[in-house]
Amino acid sequence: MSKPKAVIEIVDLLNTFLPSNLYALDFSASHYNSLLDKLKIAKDEKLFELKKGTLIDGIVEYFNLSFQAVSVEISLHNCTITKHFTDDTSSELLDRMLYKHSKLLIDISQQKDAYRTLPYLLSIPEKTRDLLLKGFIDKNESMEKARKMLRLQIQPIFNLGERDITFFLRGRIWIRYYTPPKKVLEGEDKRYAGESQEELAAMYKLYFPNGIWKDIESILSEVLEEKLNFSIIDNATFAKTFIPVFRGMIEILLIDVMSPNDRHKIEGFTGYILRIYFDKILLCTAKNLLLFIEKRDKNAEVFIKTFSDDTLIDSSGKKTKKHAIVDEKQQTWNYVTILSILMQYKQAKLRTVSQNNILSTAKGQLKQSEENLKFETHSQEIQEAKIDKIIKKIADSELVNFQNNKGSDPAQTKRHEDLLSIKRTEENELYLIKNRIANTIIELSRQKKKLKHEIEAKNILNEQIEPLKETYERIAKALALVLTKR
Repeated sequence: MSKPKAVIEIVDLLNTFLPSNLYALDFSASHYNSLLDKLKIAKDEKLFELKKGTLIDGIVEYFNLSFQAVSVEISLHNCTITKHFTDDTSSELLDRMLYKHSKLLIDISQQKDAYRTLPYLLSIPEKTRDLLLKGFIDKNESMEKARKMLRLQIQPIFNLGERDITFFLRGRIWIRYYTPPKKVLEGEDKRYAGESQEELAAMYKLYFPNGIWKDIESILSEVLEEKLNFSIIDNATFAKTFIPVFRGMIEILLIDVMSPNDRHKIEGFTGYILRIYFDKILLCTAKNLLLFIEKRDKNAEVFIKTFSDDTLIDSSGKKTKKHAIVDEKQQTWNYVTILSILMQYKQAKLRTVSQNNILSTAKGQLKQSEENLKFETHSQEIQEAKIDKIIKKIADSELVNFQNNKGSDPAQTKRHEDLLSIKRTEENELYLIKNRIANTIIELSRQKKKLKHEIEAKNILNEQIEPLKETYERIAKALALVLTKR
């Protein structure tokens, strides 16, 4: 909606003398007085009152142009500006930083073609993304808050509508404008935007000979957290956005690998890949929702309770059957029964973790004992060799004594006695080593029995958990199916 000419004139006038990109709270009394002087109403109270509303609208509009929301109160001598922070919980310090970001984002928005990878897809590079995030990091703000604040800024600056999407993926910021499904000629495949299924299959084999699931899986959790967060999203919004979100996610994966010559087929190729992996993506999404249920998230509880076998009757008597969570065995599940299984499965997984820790400790102890036995056995060999050398020296000494008429040389006798003493000491050490070996062998036997027992306990636990795991998987599959119903 166009602004009145008088308001535009005030905006133009402010642009002539105010510093460029002025932060709203830096609009001073001097700036205000200059405006009144230039309008020649600084000393005319009656004229001021006549133009007061236009003045307020002009000042508000001036800051609106730099995406600063303000409220303005004025009198002939005073002007008070209240800045509406991007986030209500922000401080002025943080809001000033956000304003610096907005100037950078405005500059990018005015040069969209430089950032356009597809007619409807903008890619803000990693260097710029890091620059935008650095201020939050320096102020010890969480990445969750940083992304939230940047989204709030990006939306008006890039004129994003309800169905447009902002992604923080692969080190970049992606802005995906909504596009309606491509119109195809009669007889062409609507699923793939009119592209040949055979040609798309050949492209898939060319670009992804080993499949693309690992790439999808690597970013899916981030996409769910940012765009389909079950602690925030409601059923209607999910139903309306999950397909565009998943399509946008896949497009971002494709854009980096596809030849520019093939990019005109990206819509059909995205549909082709989404069709291949749709069930796996929805299953991961359902399991993500179950994690929120397990954590007793209130929004997720409301979300899942929407699915039931109830029938709604509106004021006109029209009946609407709700969608129930029904598994492959035709068992119907609700919030209470799902939560019960999740709690049991959670406890079972905790017991498994505990048992795995016990097993790991037992294996570690057994390995340490085996290393100890190996070390002591080697020590025994060294000790026995040492004693053999001493015995040989003693024998040589006895021979010398015999040749010298049995000890006529006191020094030789002393050496012989010393060797005997050393031999006794080394034999005592050998005795201790053999004792340690015997004890280690006993300990090894005990540890092997313990390990065998813990492995058996793990196997029994696995047998007990398996039915719970199967039930959990059935619930997840049933939930994945019902998530697609509208």
